[in-house]
Amino acid sequence: QTRVESMALMASSALSRPAVSNRASARCLVREVSSAPGWLQHMRERPALQVLPSGMTPAEHLNADKLSRAQILALERELDNGESIYWLRRFNKALSSLPDDETAVRAIMRPVWNELAYNLESFNPLFTAAVLKVQNTLGSSDYEARDTALAHLIQPLAGEYGLHHSIPLGNTHRQLFAEFYESVTGEQLSELLAQENQPPAAAQALFERMLTDVSTGGGREDPVEQASYALGYNLAVEYLAQYEKGWLLDSFRELNRRVLAPAGREVEWLFLEVHADGEPEHADLGHAAVAAFAPECFKDAVRQGIRDHDTDFSAFYQCLTEMLEAQI
Repeated sequence: QTRVESMALMASSALSRPAVSNRASARCLVREVSSAPGWLQHMRERPALQVLPSGMTPAEHLNADKLSRAQILALERELDNGESIYWLRRFNKALSSLPDDETAVRAIMRPVWNELAYNLESFNPLFTAAVLKVQNTLGSSDYEARDTALAHLIQPLAGEYGLHHSIPLGNTHRQLFAEFYESVTGEQLSELLAQENQPPAAAQALFERMLTDVSTGGGREDPVEQASYALGYNLAVEYLAQYEKGWLLDSFRELNRRVLAPAGREVEWLFLEVHADGEPEHADLGHAAVAAFAPECFKDAVRQGIRDHDTDFSAFYQCLTEMLEAQI
């Protein structure tokens, strides 16, 4: 009995019993060939191999002193007096001061909504880039420290897609934002996002800047130092989001009292409430990721990541603030 005949018999027998999967069944039918397929001879030239830079060793990372809670809290306090806090306050003051006319508010806010919608989703690839920076320390960092940091980083990212431990799958944050937007404006979010005459230039510029900062590790060389920078940047994102979402909730409640409710709008608050309640926990997770992983010798990289995001984010909210103030 030839090999082919044996395989055919096996395949025939497999038909008489429940298949594990279509792929498993297909493997039984693959025939043996004498040479590689011809398409391999015509493959495109592949990019040069990306070699990870050398730096700290796992043993060195294991034995290195990590940033303490007190040191990280001191870095966070720098954000309390940073540029982003100034522009967030000013933006929310402008938002709360919009006119009492609902039609005027809708017209003033439309380009701002477009910026906010793009900005919201742009943080997901940023979080993914930060995760990748830590994962890329494989071979340079201590396994347990790397694993712990990644476990902290992945939770807020998973939450963006409705994934929470021990809780049934919920709506994604994009779905919640769409419901919030549509309840405030009476327009489908898809209609706003489809417009081409006024692209979200400020949000696009912020996205490009954030992704460049984190994917390059702040221009650092050592993989662990690059990851420390990314963790500092991520910490600043989560820390500032506490203020951003909490103040947005307060501002829209005031706008609802003066403008939206009298106009008959019934606002879906879940998007803002989930973020206002959840961002402090996310900030704690960002803090814990830094504490688990970042060596004290790379404190400057963590600080640079924090300050770079403060600079990037403040430029975005400065633009949004000026858009509103020009119409008040």
